[in-house]
Amino acid sequence: MALLYIIISILLGASIVLFLKPYWQSRIILLNSNNVVSPTFLLFPASYLVGTLILSWITYFLALAFKDSGSSLLYANIFSFLLALLIILFIAFLQKKRIEKFLYNIKRRISINIKKSEWFVIIASTIFWAFFINRSLFIDGDILKVGVSAFSDFGANLPVIRSFSLGSNFPTQYPHFPDGTIRYHFMFYFMAGNLEYLGLPLPQALNIPSILSLICLNMLLYSLATFLTKKILAGIITCVLFTFRSSFSFFTFASEFSSPNDFLYAIAKNRNADGTFREHIGNTLNEGWGLWTQKVYINQRHFAFALGLFILSLFLMLPIFVDTIEYIKKQINNVKKGYKSEFSSTNRSIIIEYIITIMFSKKAWVCKSIMPCVLAGLILGLLAFWNGAVVIGAISVLFIMAALSKHKLEYLITAVITFILSTLQSRLFAGTGTGVVSLQYTPGFLAKSDSLHHILSYFIELLGILPFILVGVYIAYTVRKRKWIGILLSSISIIILIMFMPAINLFWKVIILGAYFCFLAVIFMKDNNIHVSDMSVFLIPVFLSPIILASTLQLTPDITVNHKYIMQSVMLLNIPVADLLSELFKPKKISNFIALYLAFLLSCTGIVDMITLYNLDKNNVSYNQRDAVHVWVKNETNPDDIFLTHYMTHYGAPMSIMLAGRSVYNGYPYFTITAGYDISTREKVMKKIYNSTVPDELRQLAVSEGIDYIVVEEQNREATEYDLDESIFKELFTIAFQSNDITIYEVK
Repeated sequence: MALLYIIISILLGASIVLFLKPYWQSRIILLNSNNVVSPTFLLFPASYLVGTLILSWITYFLALAFKDSGSSLLYANIFSFLLALLIILFIAFLQKKRIEKFLYNIKRRISINIKKSEWFVIIASTIFWAFFINRSLFIDGDILKVGVSAFSDFGANLPVIRSFSLGSNFPTQYPHFPDGTIRYHFMFYFMAGNLEYLGLPLPQALNIPSILSLICLNMLLYSLATFLTKKILAGIITCVLFTFRSSFSFFTFASEFSSPNDFLYAIAKNRNADGTFREHIGNTLNEGWGLWTQKVYINQRHFAFALGLFILSLFLMLPIFVDTIEYIKKQINNVKKGYKSEFSSTNRSIIIEYIITIMFSKKAWVCKSIMPCVLAGLILGLLAFWNGAVVIGAISVLFIMAALSKHKLEYLITAVITFILSTLQSRLFAGTGTGVVSLQYTPGFLAKSDSLHHILSYFIELLGILPFILVGVYIAYTVRKRKWIGILLSSISIIILIMFMPAINLFWKVIILGAYFCFLAVIFMKDNNIHVSDMSVFLIPVFLSPIILASTLQLTPDITVNHKYIMQSVMLLNIPVADLLSELFKPKKISNFIALYLAFLLSCTGIVDMITLYNLDKNNVSYNQRDAVHVWVKNETNPDDIFLTHYMTHYGAPMSIMLAGRSVYNGYPYFTITAGYDISTREKVMKKIYNSTVPDELRQLAVSEGIDYIVVEEQNREATEYDLDESIFKELFTIAFQSNDITIYEVK
């Protein structure tokens, strides 16, 4: 039934996408001129992402409607199946002639019209991500095993999944802080919980949609890059750069070693120069967490799904920007050639004409087409509780794009629909007066200070050679027309690279600077015809907007969460970099060697990240699904019961309780604080209960806080925050469960 649910999601998505074809077709045609990407290649990711988004919301709201039935997910799935099938059949009836033609073509050709490069993207991304996803979460008999790379974040995510599949979390609340609200974007994990409810084991229920999401993201990222550059190789390079990040972390790490053998051994075995164990390489603040590595997509499974839908929304909105740039170019060329032009032939500069066009003309504001921007707004608005960070990053991209485009009202419509839907969800799930996002001006992100020097140092160490290749895009674009601008940009970039390169040894400095000098030399060589796309040049400031957002505003209690905006930005900025690299890959030319040289500098840190990830998941954390606590809680307690436990919920009884679909009164602080909950009161209550010596006060406090069971285990007995007198609990409450060193008291 779970696999059928996935198939129906895809069919529903395909039906809706094809039904709405008249409304988005003109936008895609503008991007996909000459069919640089096969339409069939685009259909699957669009179908899976849109279908899953819509069917999951339908199922969720039906489950909410049947919350008092005792079998809310059963009825929700029955009716969502039926409703989805009705929608599919209704659309099929309306599109009968088109479907008959489609089936005839399939019967005649018996083949799927997908290019070799597109098959490469599908197969390579499937193998890579399926391998690492499945290693991070699997089940061996009754033992659920979570890889070291994922177990920290899964401490928050797995309880959410089980609150739906084994519990009855309607209306939905956070299992780590049950207060009738949820501020955590939970819908991806609801979808996984529903798949487990329908029969898939937990690992497959989470892994299958995660793998499909990453495959879809790679397919759409390839398509976006190919659309914008008109180069198939640029699409492939973009996917490679997405997987293997650019950073100077490789070089700062390598500089700690005097022997190449020691360096290679340390990479292979996850060791520091002194032989101690490490996780991820990198010296910038919190980089050792793996904030920028493939690990993010392993332990934050909802991220790739949301990024894929963000790219779909870009497909609907980018054509406005592309059309604006093409319009400006055409008018400039007409003026130069003496043809009729909407630009005046006076002495006004091109910049003035451009500003007038995008700000003060009628075309600057009026809508060209309503439906595409409405669809983009619906996609982004419905994403709010799948991954809110992606939605905020998307709005920043569209904001800059709107400022530089005609037809600004279309962007406004998208933004308004996104805001309304996001606000409605926030009111429904988080309640009133408890904003999920709190705005605070915090310049510099994780740099040492908000000074320009520290910010530049931070981002150059973090992003490596990537920003300088982006400058190279502008150099390559201007050098043929105005050589002096190219020389000026080259000089500035070299000075900045030398000044702000992190502390690395001389050998690696020579390697990096040598590569960059050779790169610039190739650009200036007369016999090298390097043509970067106009779109690459104009979209760099647009794609930089999430980085600017992350470096100026703090929207959650922990600013580290802003790393998702930077990853979103870098994912897009890889496109103009790939555009330039694909120009350098020319057979039998020195530029081919330089391109390989730069590819190494751009991806070497990401390759080490991959080896690190592989090594981390050789080890895992185990959760016994036949554990006595887990079985008792699942079979003998109510789905809405609340357990008071120690705050370290990754291990022991608290995790067994949450994996049985129940909630703990005050869970792991990092999860609750970063989700926006004020835990101070509950922390005091927890300490007061475990520290209590007055029976009546203890009982009254537990009852008033809605606590149904109190857990006492070694974590509580050895706690330094309070002095536990267990005899008072034995005197006051009934022992509901006891096994080994774990005792659970029922509050009555």
